[in-house]
Amino acid sequence: MEHYVLYLAIVILGYCLFAGKMSEWAITMPMVFLLFGILVGLQGVILNHETAEQFHLLAELTLSMLLFADATQLRRDALEKIGERTARMLLLGLPIAILFGSLLNVMLLPDWPLWEACLLAALLAPTDAALGQAIQSNQKIPIAFRNAMNAESGLNDGLALPFVIFFAGLAIERTPEAAAEGTLLHLLATQIGLGVLAGIAVGCAVGIARNFSIKHRLMDEGLARVGMLAAVGVTYFAAEHIGGNSFVAVFISGIAFANTAKGSVHQAREFIEGDGQFLAMLSFFFIGALFVPEALNHATWVGLAVVCLSLVLVRPVAIWISLMGTNTAPNERLFYGWFGPRGLATALFAVFVAMDFEGLTRINDIIVISMMAVVVSAFVHGISAKWAPQIFRLGSSAEPNHQDRP
Repeated sequence: MEHYVLYLAIVILGYCLFAGKMSEWAITMPMVFLLFGILVGLQGVILNHETAEQFHLLAELTLSMLLFADATQLRRDALEKIGERTARMLLLGLPIAILFGSLLNVMLLPDWPLWEACLLAALLAPTDAALGQAIQSNQKIPIAFRNAMNAESGLNDGLALPFVIFFAGLAIERTPEAAAEGTLLHLLATQIGLGVLAGIAVGCAVGIARNFSIKHRLMDEGLARVGMLAAVGVTYFAAEHIGGNSFVAVFISGIAFANTAKGSVHQAREFIEGDGQFLAMLSFFFIGALFVPEALNHATWVGLAVVCLSLVLVRPVAIWISLMGTNTAPNERLFYGWFGPRGLATALFAVFVAMDFEGLTRINDIIVISMMAVVVSAFVHGISAKWAPQIFRLGSSAEPNHQDRP
């Protein structure tokens, strides 16, 4: 195993040295580390409960750090521009995508229990901030589009989690009557509401404390950046302690911190984002090494059809419907609908369901399809991101049209 660690370190170093040139060739970080992980996995790396738990912890750390780093870019002026579209994609687009995905799964997987088909749709709904880096780093895409995609990918995994828990619970109960009426609303209120409260409280507190420390020259600049890692940890575990969703809390905390702290926060963001990128590299490597070989061995044409239709039909249609009534142009709706890459959230939630909900009859198939979605999405979205401005005709002229209606 030691030689694989050496090889992984070499690949990480090589990618860091040549990432700029790779991006010109439409080669993204997830593509590199998934492929390397697959090569290692095909050599016989064993997937068991212990390795799944290790991946679960690694993925949680990765998501938390990347979400906080992304959120710190959303200062008040940016939020004012993207609020309506992001809200529609989250509050309308996500539920519609889960509904359409459930209907599609019921048709393509008729022998599956209903609630497990719905569970799979919920797992395939959240998009990934790490895979979305190919969009974020493309300076040819107007900033308003990138900010909107950043905000959506940061929040929708937390919003999708209650649906995942709800459908997994129904699948185990086997009878819809066993679930109390309003359970989903209760989960949404507690998971999202308490997560938002924890995020606002910690983010504002950290921002105010930072301002005080800077004003009175109490802070060491180097340690201030490390302190941001502690802020992520405090937010995550505070939300978990009170019963809120930790991922939503971390993202909201980053927004609250960025809008409370005075001056520039880019150094802290770059520090966290750097560590987050490192953990993301490890996460995609372990997805490729531990899960993808098993998924390839048990993949079916029907499962691949579910993945492809989820990417090219379910989300684009859901986003198109959610943006009806706004002043978005057709090419803008297509852009938002297409760039919904599946990644760490889908993989993490699939492992979470497998570990915490015993009795699911199709859990192996659920994991296989989820991991297939991550792999397919990493390559098709990563490659197409380079040519997004040309494909969707985005340019500087689109910027003024992308203001939210008052």
